[in-house]
Amino acid sequence: TGGLAYGRNTITDYGLESSQTHVGWTAGAGIEYALTNNWTARAEYLYTDLGSKTYDNIGTEAGLTSSTARLGVNYKF
Repeated sequence: TGGLAYGRNTITDYGLESSQTHVGWTAGAGIEYALTNNWTARAEYLYTDLGSKTYDNIGTEAGLTSSTARLGVNYKF
C-alpha cells in the first residue's frame, strides 16, 4: 500500500510554541494467512515520512518519520 500522508506537529521550547503541518508519503505491506475456514492471522508494516520543516519562532528544524507494525487475528462470519 502507499500514498499521501499528513500530520501536525507542535514544538514547545523555553515557553515558545510553534506548529507546522507536514505532508509526505507512506508505504507498507502485509500478509494474511488462513488458519481455518473462519480464522485468519495477519501482519502489517507501514512506514511514513513527513519530511522536515523549520519552526520559525523557535528556529528548530524537525523531521517526522514513523514505523508501525501490527499483528492481528480476524474471524470471518
